[in-house]
Amino acid sequence: MDHRRAVKTEKSKFQKELEKMVSTRIVVIILIGCLFFSVAIIIINTLSQEVNSERHLEEISTNFFDVYHSTLNFLEEKENMQSFLDCIKKERNPRDINYLISKYNVEAKVGINLILINQEDQVVMTNFSAEEMNLHRREFNRIAANNARENGTGIYTTVYFFRADASEYLMMLPIYDQETYCGTVAAYLKNTDWNNCLSQGQYDTIITNERSDIIYCSNNSLIGKNTANKYIGADGSKYVTINGNRYFRRSKNQENESICIYSFIYLPQNSAYLLIGVITILGLGAVWTIMFFHMLGVMSKKTSESVELLVKEIRIIRTQDTNHEITLHTGDEFEEIAEQINKMVKSINELNHKNVELIQINGQMEMQNLQERMNPHFIYNTLDNIKYLIVSDPIKAENMIERFTHILRYSINNTKKKVLLQEDKVYIEDYLYIQKIRFGKRFDYTIEIEKECEQFFIPKLLLQPLLENSIKYGFQKKTDIHIKIGGYMQKEYLYLVVEDDGAGQPKATIEMLKSITNREKVDTKHNGLQNINRRISLEYGKESGMTIESQENEFFRVVLKLWMGENCV
Repeated sequence: MDHRRAVKTEKSKFQKELEKMVSTRIVVIILIGCLFFSVAIIIINTLSQEVNSERHLEEISTNFFDVYHSTLNFLEEKENMQSFLDCIKKERNPRDINYLISKYNVEAKVGINLILINQEDQVVMTNFSAEEMNLHRREFNRIAANNARENGTGIYTTVYFFRADASEYLMMLPIYDQETYCGTVAAYLKNTDWNNCLSQGQYDTIITNERSDIIYCSNNSLIGKNTANKYIGADGSKYVTINGNRYFRRSKNQENESICIYSFIYLPQNSAYLLIGVITILGLGAVWTIMFFHMLGVMSKKTSESVELLVKEIRIIRTQDTNHEITLHTGDEFEEIAEQINKMVKSINELNHKNVELIQINGQMEMQNLQERMNPHFIYNTLDNIKYLIVSDPIKAENMIERFTHILRYSINNTKKKVLLQEDKVYIEDYLYIQKIRFGKRFDYTIEIEKECEQFFIPKLLLQPLLENSIKYGFQKKTDIHIKIGGYMQKEYLYLVVEDDGAGQPKATIEMLKSITNREKVDTKHNGLQNINRRISLEYGKESGMTIESQENEFFRVVLKLWMGENCV
């Protein structure tokens, strides 16, 4: 019992090979899928960083230059410039300037502190406190004023740096009265206000001028303590590590490259995330593998059972019963295959039956034709006619001998089963010529075969039995007959017609002949016509066959219909 159970569960060779082939591909597909999944995550993450960084740079740039142009407009405004000049000339109270600054700072994104100096570099007005207006700032402001004066009438910008954790962006504009230098107005943008304007949550920012001086830094850990308020990111690396932290960095130059904005996206230490990701991917891969192998086992078993059953059925057909019909109810493609095999076997059996029958008919017709051609009466009559003609008409006798020799050679040559109608036509002409010599004026014939029909292959001596019938039965009730042989093409068929004007046949006889010629069982009396019809039907198919028409005392006509197919040169 255990042995039978073990045999029953043993996998077939086909199942083993199928599982081996599919399992290898499944493993490869899963590995490729995991790799693709990992690569896709990396690509999506990188693209996300690029997009977020670009958006961050654009927002910072927009906000920074809004502040820049707002401050510039305040300094260059005609009324404000006149107030600055009047204050330098002591024609306006410095409190009025303080009012202008306070009014501006209320609406500005980034407020300003102002220093107004005269042409002797003396401070005329400032809203800095005494502590903020220290000696260092005074000296820096004087040097910057000289640089601004040398720079011309346009705006001059620089960065004031005093403490390690703060820097102030300075915008300075020389003041002229009818091309006479009177002093300088300097606007120091408040560092604390930049945070409210430029802070972007998890993203950090560094803004520098063309000298790499830091205008703004959202996170002081991004710059070293001994950098003298400068940041140089010229290495161009997108991924940087600062103080042990990884960042995705991008930069963008603005305003003719006088301002450079850096965006930093913090990338946390992702070793744990990477490990989790790898474990997740491997876990998913393992789950997929188990699922696939389970499905593979079920599918391969079902397929193997279908194949084994199909093989058993085919083995019955091969070794026991060629007419056996495969019965398979598996509900899959193999059931369809079984149906197609059944149809194929049925077609093969039918074709085999037709070929056997065709071989028999061909053998019978060849033997019959050979016997008729070698008929002693035919040979005697022909030789007798030749003997007579040798005396009366030697030339005609010579022609008749050539034709008779051709008939004998053509009849006994079995190397060709099919010949061109053109070749058979020559034989027919020779045969009818000899019969014409034999019967004289009592017999006449016409051959009207279209030229295009002559390149059609037909069974050798196909029309011979029909000609024999016309001569044999035509002279039974009439003293003279006329035979017409015709051939024409219509659509995809060749039509061959043999007609005589002999006694014809009664309607009852014609109906009997039609019935006999359409039988599959050979009739001994009329097997000539029956063999021709069966041979045409088997060899040419496609509604090919023979039609018999007759009118008593008028005519007897046989029409052969042959499908062209591949039988035309």
